[in-house]
Amino acid sequence: MKKILILLFALAPFFGFAQNEESLKEAELNRFKVMVAKDTPGLQAVLHKDLVYFHSSGVQDSKETYIASIASGKSNYMTITPEEMQQRVYGKTGINTGIVNILQQAADGTQTTVRLRFTDVFVYADKRWQMVSWQSTKLVPAQKP
Repeated sequence: MKKILILLFALAPFFGFAQNEESLKEAELNRFKVMVAKDTPGLQAVLHKDLVYFHSSGVQDSKETYIASIASGKSNYMTITPEEMQQRVYGKTGINTGIVNILQQAADGTQTTVRLRFTDVFVYADKRWQMVSWQSTKLVPAQKP
C-alpha cells in the first residue's frame, strides 16, 4: 500500500494535481492576461467565489464587483508587468508576493503606470488555482538626496 501511495504522489503532477510553485506562478501570470484581455470567463475561472480584493487605494471588491469593474472599463488594465515575484505553496494554499507595474487607462483616455507591491493568496480547488485574496500598496519613486 505504501508503494502505491508513493507512486500516486510521484505521478500527481502529470494528472493535474500539481500544487507547486511553478503552477501557482502560471496561474498568476494567466490572471494578469485575462485582466488585460477583459476575459470574463477567464476571470470567473481564476477568481475564487470568496474573493476579497483590496486595491492599493483601499477600495474593496468581491468577485462579482471586481469582474464588473473590469467588464465595464472602470478598471482598465492595458498591461501588467511583473518586476519580481515569489511563490510559496502550503498544501492547497499558495501565496504570491512581488512587485508589478500596471499601465492603466482612465475614462478620459489618459494612461498612468502604477508600481505596486502585492501579496495574494490562491487556493487549489476544482483542479485549479483560484485567487481568494489580493492586497497591494503603491510604491513611490525613491527620492533623490
